Amino acid sequence: MPTLLLVAADSVRSLLHQRLLLGLMLASLAVTAIFSTLLIKERAARRQQFTAEAVANSPTGAAKLSKEDQQKLAEQMGQMASIFEAGFYQVASFGGSLVALFIFSTAVATEIRRGTIRITMTKPVSRSQYLLGKYLGGVAVMAGYALISGAAIALFGKFGGVQLSPAIKYAPWLMFCRQLMLGSLAMLLSLYLHPFLGAVLAFLAGNGLYSPHDPLFYIFPSYSVFNVFGQVLQGTLLNGKDIVLLTLYAGDFVIVMLLLALWRFRTKEIV
Repeated sequence: MPTLLLVAADSVRSLLHQRLLLGLMLASLAVTAIFSTLLIKERAARRQQFTAEAVANSPTGAAKLSKEDQQKLAEQMGQMASIFEAGFYQVASFGGSLVALFIFSTAVATEIRRGTIRITMTKPVSRSQYLLGKYLGGVAVMAGYALISGAAIALFGKFGGVQLSPAIKYAPWLMFCRQLMLGSLAMLLSLYLHPFLGAVLAFLAGNGLYSPHDPLFYIFPSYSVFNVFGQVLQGTLLNGKDIVLLTLYAGDFVIVMLLLALWRFRTKEIV
């Protein structure tokens, strides 16, 4: 176990020293921040426009909104808040998926392609410890990204004056689970294919491309169930049972992918 943790810690240090990865993470967070700023400004402009139109159309020309106009304004602001919140979530989720695919598709494959893995394999580290340590290092980095995304969502709601949807509180955890699924599949495919191609295939492998009447729908992994975009728009609730089942589904998928990756890695020529 200490060896596994040492490999994981070394993997985290290595990832944090990769300029491309840091640039990708910073770009993702920057786009999320810019997008949230634009949404907040747009929401304020829409509110001001509606107020001005309501006052202009008022028979008395009063600057104060009637109760009916106030109710309409509240409904419009609520709808806009849901749309903006869902959009913000999509940007943060997509950015996290790109980061996860980059980390896990290159974690082992790049070391093999460069030949640097030979140095590690001369030490008392088994192949299983090496691969699992690399995966745990990626998990640690993605956990940090999920925490940052959760904080960003909370700040978006606070500074934007947006009442967050009940479903959004589960968004960081579900994004994290989805990204670990993407990562485990990308790591497996990278042991067979070029890392870039493995990452692309892992991203496209979800059953969201198929209808429930297609047998492939029940074979390919389901990423869409971890997307709370629809729940945010509709204002529907996710209960604890849903989260537990989704977590178990993600955990089962990750375990199966890691077992397949371990089998492939043990038989792969690296020296």
